[in-house]
Formats: sequence, structure tokens, C-alpha cells
Amino acid sequence: MFWKKDEPVAVHGVLFYGLLSKKQRAILKEIEKVTPPEAWNGVKGVYCLGSVKVQGRDVLGVYYGQFPKQTSAKKQALHFEINYKKYTVKECPIVFIDTMKNKKAHQFAFIVLHELGHHVDRTQNQVVLREGNKQQELFANTYAIEHFLQIEGMESKQLYNIPYLQEAIQQYQQVHSPLRSPLTLRVE
Repeated sequence: MFWKKDEPVAVHGVLFYGLLSKKQRAILKEIEKVTPPEAWNGVKGVYCLGSVKVQGRDVLGVYYGQFPKQTSAKKQALHFEINYKKYTVKECPIVFIDTMKNKKAHQFAFIVLHELGHHVDRTQNQVVLREGNKQQELFANTYAIEHFLQIEGMESKQLYNIPYLQEAIQQYQQVHSPLRSPLTLRVE
């Protein structure tokens, strides 16, 4: 796998920073084709890290919509490093994607679309996001499924370790009524 360093890629003007493989870069072009530009409005950046943790737990990706209200303006900043390059982010919303757990382009694409689904839920539906909220995770998964299936060849791909994905597939099928499952699911 060939990784390119420090060359941001843009999707509808939103920059993706960090280490991305050629296949991950290529799938971002496909994501741009199947997502409306307005869905990305307001996202300040996507940071692709080798590992992402939330409250000590490994996660595939995370949407960081806003700083906690009790945080003073001076302390509203996230500091992190990607491949020895230091970043300080002072504006939200931003997204973090684990590029090591999501090495396969289709898994990476689904997680990017899932996190975009959280952004759409927050901005268009005026939802206050809560960590691990089942309804919000189902919305993000359903949003991701809808756009994921528009990318050629994705309907038969396997996705791993995505909470509530089977339930989201069932919701999607009820609305779109396909005769067979749009995704092959493998849970580890």
C-alpha cells in the first residue's frame, strides 16, 4: 500500500489531511460524485489518523461537531499529530477517520459517509448529537448506505464493526424495497 504524506485532498472544498493510500484518495473522488456539495457545508476539515480514540475506546471515525459549551474560547482547540506533523484545530465541526482500521477503500468510504451523515443530521435536522445515541447512529448509517450504494461495485462489499448497521440496512430496505440485501455484512 502506497501512502502519500501531507498532500491534502479536497471533497467539495473540504480538505482531508493525513496519510491516505492511493485507493483511499481515489474513493474520495467517488464520494465527491455521490454527495451533494451542501452536505459538506461548514465542515472545517477531515483528519486521517492511524488511530482514533474516544474516551479511551478505539473507533473507526468520529464527528466532532462543537467544543463543549463550558470550554472557554481560549481553550477551544484540539492538538494532535499525524506523521510527525503537528495540528491545532480551533474550529468545528471536524471529522477524524482511522485510516489503519479502514485500510480498504470501501470501508474507508463508508466511514467517511457515516461521519458526513452525522454532520447532515446536526446541521439540516438541527439535532444535538449525543455519543452512542442509537437513533443518530442509525441515521448516519442509513445516510451512508444511500450514498455508498451509488458508488459502482459497492453493493456486494463487506463492512466490519459498524454498530447498528444491520438495523440500518433493514430500515433502508423498508424505504427503498429492494428484493435482496444491498450489503454483505460481516461482524467480528
